[in-house]
Amino acid sequence: MKRRAIIGLGISCLLASCAHQGQSSMPGMAWSLNHAEGEGAKLAYGQPQSDNVLIMMTCQPRSGRVLVSMNAPLDAHTDAIHLASKRNNSRLAAVATPGMGDGAVYVEAHAPVTDRALASFAKTGDLSVVTKGRKAVMPVSGAERGAVDGFFASCRA
Repeated sequence: MKRRAIIGLGISCLLASCAHQGQSSMPGMAWSLNHAEGEGAKLAYGQPQSDNVLIMMTCQPRSGRVLVSMNAPLDAHTDAIHLASKRNNSRLAAVATPGMGDGAVYVEAHAPVTDRALASFAKTGDLSVVTKGRKAVMPVSGAERGAVDGFFASCRA
């Protein structure tokens, strides 16, 4: 339930992003890395110092596996999370449960750290979530590069 609360408001950002034509990043959003004892590394894209998170990735140290979680609109295909990074696309098989808000579901997918889109994201800092044919772009700024590098370094087996 705590994880859902952290991602709770992310659905509004995803819906707003998908409502616009083309690709654009979401203002006021940033990547952050946290390490919680017993929970491993957590890399999240959202508004700093808030629970408004669009996507979260978690892993146990040296596990080689990443859990990707986010909220999605009810009318989206919730059997998968679609990630894109440069020319690399991944469709991660997902499990959906009721979301925090009306019209939303909470979606989780496991992937190896070597997944094509995740590996490209780790290398380039380019990542988008594709929902209903539209991309929500989540760029990594220079200052955030260390968080992305640290997360993937922690996850690799």
